Amino acid sequence: MMKKAQLIVDGSERSADLLYGTGFMAADPFIYFHDGEQAGILVSALEHDRAKQQVKPGVEVYESTVFSASRHPADQILALAAARGIRHFETPGDFPLQLADRLRQDGLTVTPVAGGFFPERLYKSSAEVMEITLAQQAGEAGYRRARTIIAAAEIGRDDMLYWEGEPLTSERLRTAIDLEQVKRGALPGGTIVAGGRQGAEPHNRGNGVLYAHAPIVMDIFPRLQSTGYWGDLTRTLVKGSASGRVRAAFAAVLDARESAKAALKAGAVPSEIHALAAEILEKAGFPTWKRPDGRNCGFFHGLGHGVGLEIHEAPRLSPGNSVPLAGGEVVTVEPGVYDPEWGGMRLEDLVQVRENGCDCLTTVSTELEIE
Repeated sequence: MMKKAQLIVDGSERSADLLYGTGFMAADPFIYFHDGEQAGILVSALEHDRAKQQVKPGVEVYESTVFSASRHPADQILALAAARGIRHFETPGDFPLQLADRLRQDGLTVTPVAGGFFPERLYKSSAEVMEITLAQQAGEAGYRRARTIIAAAEIGRDDMLYWEGEPLTSERLRTAIDLEQVKRGALPGGTIVAGGRQGAEPHNRGNGVLYAHAPIVMDIFPRLQSTGYWGDLTRTLVKGSASGRVRAAFAAVLDARESAKAALKAGAVPSEIHALAAEILEKAGFPTWKRPDGRNCGFFHGLGHGVGLEIHEAPRLSPGNSVPLAGGEVVTVEPGVYDPEWGGMRLEDLVQVRENGCDCLTTVSTELEIE
């Protein structure tokens, strides 16, 4: 029987499984293997000492040339396989194709596997929840700064917002949000500040001048530089007076979010929680449909997703997921409604699923209008 091992070649800043399995944070690719007897990494001399200090217990650290003098990863892996009697590697689905072909040409079996190497990543330990909470707090600091700026902004001609004598733009507000995250050791993940009709596109980052009496969607998702854990937060604010339709959207989305949170617990089925939120929004007058011009309206994305070492990871709170929650998962709850006529409304909290409910990791308040 062929000896089999897991193999990852990537940078752990990008590969969540690699970071989780080793505890070592690095931008440059390195080699990880686990053959059932030993887990180890092969890193350059540049990274060797730092890796020795950071790796999790049980992970052996080798200089990359210990098995082969070559600096090419294929030669190093082939030498590693020969030294440890490995003939079959299982890899992630995004393993480099050229590298896989080279290993196969030299007689090794390389098989991509579905899913990750560490399914236990779904269930967050207390230490992981602490890291996610720190990331969330960095995002909340950014939101509080944005709220302060919007509150201080003045309404000028044509309802344009001005702050400190200059037009308040999505770019200026995003920069202020991002600086607060950086101050707290987190890197912004692509902060969204989408005003007015731009908010009808959920991932539109937003640009240009912001206006009074129109919704401003702010989606903030920082990643801690030290550990790689993410937070995720969305609020929607209006400077001035919201229209009746926007107020109705706010009330419906808030009801959907809170009702979904109340239903979340171990044993709950994600698709059913999503359906609950969608039904609340539809009954409130916000059905999901497609306009004649092809643009989507209503609630046309999933209710939420897992958050941890990836900003979007399992489990999904979506119509396609019928696997009951087990408890311990950290997920977003972020219903939203969208209409190109007026914009978007999304309100997102981050929670951990528990046996009889969920713990909310988000502490900032939810409001709509700021005078």
